[in-house]
Amino acid sequence: MRRVLVAISLAVLAAAPVGARVILVPDAANGILTVQEGMNAAVSGDTVKLAVGVFDSVYTFVTPVGVRTAICELKNGVTLRGSVRRQSVIDHTGAQYGILCRDIGAAARISNLTIRGGVGRDAGREDDGDGRTLAAGIMCWENASPTIENVSINESATGVVVRDGCAPTIRGAVIARGSHHGVYVYRNGTSPVILDHVTAVSNFDNGVYVFQGRAELTSCCVTHSGKPGISAYDCTPSVEYCNVFLNDRTSTGMPEDYAGEIDDLTGQFGNISSEPFYCDFSGAVGYDYHVCMDSPNVDAGQGGTDIGAFGGSCTACVSPVSRTTWGAIKALYR
Repeated sequence: MRRVLVAISLAVLAAAPVGARVILVPDAANGILTVQEGMNAAVSGDTVKLAVGVFDSVYTFVTPVGVRTAICELKNGVTLRGSVRRQSVIDHTGAQYGILCRDIGAAARISNLTIRGGVGRDAGREDDGDGRTLAAGIMCWENASPTIENVSINESATGVVVRDGCAPTIRGAVIARGSHHGVYVYRNGTSPVILDHVTAVSNFDNGVYVFQGRAELTSCCVTHSGKPGISAYDCTPSVEYCNVFLNDRTSTGMPEDYAGEIDDLTGQFGNISSEPFYCDFSGAVGYDYHVCMDSPNVDAGQGGTDIGAFGGSCTACVSPVSRTTWGAIKALYR
C-alpha cells in the first residue's frame, strides 16, 4: 500500500507545473527591491507582481548592438504583472528600454502595468543612426514572442520595437504620446506580430510602422500620429476592423492615414476613419483613452467588439480633439 501511495505521489509531483509562485516586488524580507531582482528569483510558471509604485532601477545587458540598459529582462515562461494598471509603473527615463525581451515564447507575459519615460528621440543615433530601435518601452529582440496585454506605454521613444524573428501578441494595449513610433516592426521574420484591440494615439511618427516585416492588425484604433497612422515599406500588413483617423497632420496638407505599400483601406475589411471621441485626449483629467459611449468605435470591432483598447465610458460625445498644427506638435519634443 505504501508503494502505491508513493507512486501516486510521485505521479502528482511530476504533473505539477514548475514554479507557479507569486513573487512580490518589493519584498524587503526576501531582499527583492527591484523588478530585475524579482525576475532573477523567478522560474518558468512564476508571476512577478509589482505593487503600486514607480520602479526605475537600471540594469545593463549585452545586446546585438552592444551594452544596453533596461529596467528588467523578461524570462521565458514568467509573467510580469502590475497590481493596478495605471499605478504599477515602470519608468525607464534613465534607461534605453523599459522591458527587454529575448529568446522567449508566448508563455512569457507582460500585463496590467504602465511603462513610461525613456532617453528620448535622439538616443542611439551616435551608434547606428536609428534611435527608433535603441529606445523603447518594450524591446523584442532575438526570437522573442511574448504576450503583451492590457499595458499602457506612455511618453516613451518607440512604444514597442519588434525585430529579428520576433512575433509578439499585443492585445488591449495603449501606446500614446511617444517621441517615435507607437509600434515599429523591423524585418521580424515569417510569423506576424499580432496587434489586437490596440490604441496608438498621438505618437510623433507613425502609429504603426512595418519595415520589411509581417503584422496583422485587428480592431485597433490608430489616430493623431505625426506621420501616417499605418505605414509599410516593402510589405503589406493585414488591417481589419480598425479606426485610422487624422494622422499625418500638417499645417497646410490634408491628413494621411496610410502610407507606403499599404493603400487607404477606409471602407474596406471593416475599417473606418472617424473621430473616436476619447474621453480625455488633451490630458485635462489624466489622458483617458476610453471613448464616448456614442463613439463610432463602439461595437465596430471584429465580432461586434469595440475598436481599440478601451470601450465606451464617458457620455456627452463632444470631441476634445483640437487639430493641432504640425509645428506645435514638433515643439513638444524640443
